[in-house]
Amino acid sequence: MEDFHHLFATYPHSFIQNLQKHIRLTMREVIPSFFKKQDILGIKQFGGENFCIFIKEHQGFSYDELHRKSILLRNELERRLRLPARFHEEASYTFQTGCYMINQDIENTEAAIHSAYHYAHSIATKKLPAHFTKSRQHLVDIIHTENISVLTQPIMNLNTGEIFGWEILTRGPHNTPFHSPVELFDFAYQADLLSKMEFLVIKKAFNEIAVRHIREQVFINITPVTLCHPLFLNQLLAVMAQHPEISPSQIVLEITERHAIRNFEYMGHLLTKYRSHGFRFAVDDAGAGYSSLQTISELVPDIIKIDRSLIQNIDKFEVKQSLLRAMLHFAENINCQVIAEGVERQEEADILYEMQVQMGQGFYFARPEPFVADQDRTQQFRLVKEKIRGNRQVYSA
Repeated sequence: MEDFHHLFATYPHSFIQNLQKHIRLTMREVIPSFFKKQDILGIKQFGGENFCIFIKEHQGFSYDELHRKSILLRNELERRLRLPARFHEEASYTFQTGCYMINQDIENTEAAIHSAYHYAHSIATKKLPAHFTKSRQHLVDIIHTENISVLTQPIMNLNTGEIFGWEILTRGPHNTPFHSPVELFDFAYQADLLSKMEFLVIKKAFNEIAVRHIREQVFINITPVTLCHPLFLNQLLAVMAQHPEISPSQIVLEITERHAIRNFEYMGHLLTKYRSHGFRFAVDDAGAGYSSLQTISELVPDIIKIDRSLIQNIDKFEVKQSLLRAMLHFAENINCQVIAEGVERQEEADILYEMQVQMGQGFYFARPEPFVADQDRTQQFRLVKEKIRGNRQVYSA
């Protein structure tokens, strides 16, 4: 119900009580016009202005049908609540609706109801789009069918020209709003599905590593949200057990800055636990903001990945070169390896050679592609290796 706070602050408590009672009675009269009696599970009032109707699904029931009926129900409710002056002059009340469908594989009914209320309320108050529930179900289906693909981009050793490692990159289904990794993971976070999505990426990545006989380091993006999930480490170890040919020391968990770390002391203890199993850590987007620098100083990662914003056009800006120099000095003092991300031009690569940066990644070396077989990788990156070694020799000289 809109403007309830204004009504509550303006009119006597007795008026508010009568109004709420009248709304409940009117809803009971209106609802059977749109839903069968046997499908109506109940009505629950949350607070003074929020009314939840629980409807049982039947075969063929769809979100679009639920949404359409909720609009019709709202319109009829508002029409009947245009009251004569027994309440106050020109009495009319408006509502906003939000719909949510509870999955059938729920573990806890109370938690499911609370979650449904939270999302329906967020949709009604326009904190989430009206199509959120439909999009969330689409994402649930993507996770259930494992309908994502993993690409890789090589991380090149700028001293030898060899492949140091591979970063795993994710794409959702083609020709859908979730093809872009930004949309995919941002919406997964909104829909409380982020940890499930990130674990699916790890599962897919491990399958590819095993099938393609990858022996180099593999970088997998992970958010602090998922790292702190109480079941994630056990799930990670379970996948490792299925692939004994993959060593934990081969896996670098790349902590992304998409979500802030709220408790560095707890995260530090957690990383110690992961490291005891052999996993290593990288901090992404270093140099992009204060939070990434705080993450480095608090967690002391094994690898620092310099953000593309610092590398882009670094040959044209001395201040960027000074910042990179400082980052390299800092990394050396804490015994971290450094990877420069987003290298796209020869001139940018030249600065990295000149400053003795250890590793580089970006379109200049290779674009993200699906994993290829071992013999194909050797041929594919022969020219890249020659290019790097040739340029390195020039700067060494």
